Amino acid sequence: MMRAVQLTHIGKALEHADVPIPEIGPSDVLIRVAAASICHSDAHYRAGISRIGSLPLTLGHEIAGRVEKVGRRSRTWRGDRIVFTISSLATLCFL
Repeated sequence: MMRAVQLTHIGKALEHADVPIPEIGPSDVLIRVAAASICHSDAHYRAGISRIGSLPLTLGHEIAGRVEKVGRRSRTWRGDRIVFTISSLATLCFL
């Protein structure tokens, strides 16, 4: 299990939750998050301004951490330090 901060109800306080560690695919990496930021889009989700899918929703899509596990086709190495944002134009930066 891993810890997450989740939106469980629109307009309510965020909640800490234990969530399963996801399985990775052949081109994926699993990142041990050292820091995550909550930005304006997360605040809009919480306030009900922006549409979201189903709840609960894990917030914090701008992260920094280390690669913990790599898929067999990944071009990333275990232990690499990265910063990452999840968006329609996803980016990955190595530190």
